[in-house]
Amino acid sequence: MRSFTSALAGAAVAAIVVSGSIAIAAIPDSTTKVITVCYTKTSGALRLIDKQAKATCNTKTEIELSWNQQGVKGDAGPQGLLGAVGPAGANGQNGLNGLNGLNGLNGVNGAIGPVGVAGHDGINGAPGAVGAKGDLGAPGANGADGAPGLQGPPGANGLNGAPGRDGIDGVPMSCANELAVKHAVPEFTLTPACEPPPPPPPPPPTSSTQLAAGVFHSCALLADTTVKCWGYNAQGQLGNGTNTDSYTAVTVSGITGATAITARDTHSCALLADATVKCWGTNAKGQLGDGTNTDSNTAVTVSGITGATAITAGYFHSCALLADTTIKCWGYNLFGGLGNGTNTDSNTAVTVSGITGATAITAGYFHSCALLADATVKCWGYNAQGQLGNGTN
Repeated sequence: MRSFTSALAGAAVAAIVVSGSIAIAAIPDSTTKVITVCYTKTSGALRLIDKQAKATCNTKTEIELSWNQQGVKGDAGPQGLLGAVGPAGANGQNGLNGLNGLNGLNGVNGAIGPVGVAGHDGINGAPGAVGAKGDLGAPGANGADGAPGLQGPPGANGLNGAPGRDGIDGVPMSCANELAVKHAVPEFTLTPACEPPPPPPPPPPTSSTQLAAGVFHSCALLADTTVKCWGYNAQGQLGNGTNTDSYTAVTVSGITGATAITARDTHSCALLADATVKCWGTNAKGQLGDGTNTDSNTAVTVSGITGATAITAGYFHSCALLADTTIKCWGYNLFGGLGNGTNTDSNTAVTVSGITGATAITAGYFHSCALLADATVKCWGYNAQGQLGNGTN
């Protein structure tokens, strides 16, 4: 055990604490109850210091120790040396690879979207300007020779010859001989028994009584009151129940008793003897007037038409003159071609406003006109080129 008597010289020792090879004395102090010494790390020497005088240990070589009469409070002991580095642990085994995830199921196919609405047909451009005046034609060829002059007056009668003797009664000629004589001498009169029978009467006429033409098709009203059409038929404008073009005339289905026909672009109409109207062909704007917008390759009845006396067809609309001298129209109305005060298409007949006393009607591409009983004319519809004739466009 090391002695530290010199470190405690002059102090009254009240207790001795021995720890291992070091003895620490507890010395009562009238001014402090705390005893502080400095412990030298290398030699183990102790050095008493006065903390009240702010004395301190050398932190580089000494450790400060303090205690009181209730027991010695030692300062923290010196930091222990680091233990030797242990051997490196063996590498752990590689983990097993995880199983591949299952493939996801294919998603359900999306529903097919609705068919888009057909776009409106474009408006035809304005008519081109009138061409320049052509040059004068070449002079005409000389006319044919005139007919021969009239025959001169007959010459004077010759003298009568002497009367002949009475002839012997001859045998009557056969009809064959009479016909031979008639052929040689046209003035010869046949006996009634030898007159040839009259020719048979001509067959009933089958010729057309009225014609109408659309853009790529044509129609004819026949004497038997049926209608035949020929040409382009993609929208059913030939009316024969198909959409196949025809280079020869085919009969329109469902038409008998027709009295008039009209055609324009890709639809046609017929006025019937019962004063109703039937139409066939394209119907995108309601120009067939049957309450739908579905094309028809057979004739359909126009709704709301009775007492019709005349019909006309425009590009996408149709009109009828009625017995009460009013007019009804149906179909395309963007430019007011139906004349009913709106610009809304109608697939049934509507009355033209402001028309009474009409005696005739006609229709252009997007406008129509009526001839009135007072010999004036009224028009309605598209007017970009002044086709209504009212001084505006």
